[in-house]
Amino acid sequence: MKKWEPKHWLIPLILVAGVTLLFRSGVFASKEQAVVPDKGISVKVAAAGYIETVPSLNANGTLEGQISATVSAKISGRVEQVLVQEGQTVKAGQPLVKLETVELINTARQAGDSVRKAQVNYELALNDFNRYKRLADIGAVSEQQLDNAKAKLKSAEADVSSATANQSSAEQQFSYGVISSPVDGVVANKTVTVGQVVSPGAALMVVQDIDQIYAVIPVEQKDLGRVNIGQQAHVTIDAYPDKVFTGVVDVMNPDAGSASRMFRTKIKIDNAGGELKSGMFANVQLVTGESIQALTVPQAAVIQRQDAYYVFTLENGKAVRKPIEIGEVTGSTIVVKSGLEAGEQVIITSVSRLHDGDAVRVAP
Repeated sequence: MKKWEPKHWLIPLILVAGVTLLFRSGVFASKEQAVVPDKGISVKVAAAGYIETVPSLNANGTLEGQISATVSAKISGRVEQVLVQEGQTVKAGQPLVKLETVELINTARQAGDSVRKAQVNYELALNDFNRYKRLADIGAVSEQQLDNAKAKLKSAEADVSSATANQSSAEQQFSYGVISSPVDGVVANKTVTVGQVVSPGAALMVVQDIDQIYAVIPVEQKDLGRVNIGQQAHVTIDAYPDKVFTGVVDVMNPDAGSASRMFRTKIKIDNAGGELKSGMFANVQLVTGESIQALTVPQAAVIQRQDAYYVFTLENGKAVRKPIEIGEVTGSTIVVKSGLEAGEQVIITSVSRLHDGDAVRVAP
């Protein structure tokens, strides 16, 4: 029998298949596999550096008029006229609202009539008393008759006094029908309308004196020693981002709020131009010392966790977390009291994504 021999064309095919299988199984793989390097998180950095700054205490507050008078009615009545509009400047004593006064007029007139009647009765009683007195002097009437005439005179005198008091009250009630401004200022928060029935004490509008205006801020107990009457302050308002208003500490409430434990402090600002309006939000910077050199980093670099603050610095391609003690905010930067040295590179982007030791690369 003829011995079987493999075909010559099968040998190369078998070799190719075997080599492919060996490569897939890793027999010919390099001991050191080529690894694509991890480029890390792309970040931007900034150097911690010194700037000249003025020690200050920053607080947010609200503007309010130096004098803010709530206008209300003293009597019940229906509104007949509203004589002013919001934003209108008024003087003390200027009429703001008129109530319907027909009933008040009638009451005052009746009170006047009562006074006149009482006065007539008094004059009659006085004449009777004088007549009885002359007759008593010559013994023409008894002492008792004189006493009766005297009693009637005193009663008539009391009636006059009572009627006069009633007239005064009626006239005063009539005057309450015109509600006037208690102070010079600008009308605000007007809620009263024609035809409305108002009750005593119900707020109808507010008149505010805003020639001088207050920025009202809360001051914590720990900062109380840094704030004094007459202390200078710089005030900024969102409506005027390029303007700084100057004020001084004018009022400090000696009693802390029971809920917040904050001391209500008022900064007086000149507002002759009328730019500032009551109710605006204000950022107040109280100057608390002389100019100093302070180490600062951008606000974007600082992360807060509960009561702790830290930054990530760039060291050998890695993010290194460092706790710091912060000071005051100065513009877009924060003063660093401890934990950093000048020149250290702090990461200012993607900080919320970083963990201590993460690989990072500086973006161009």
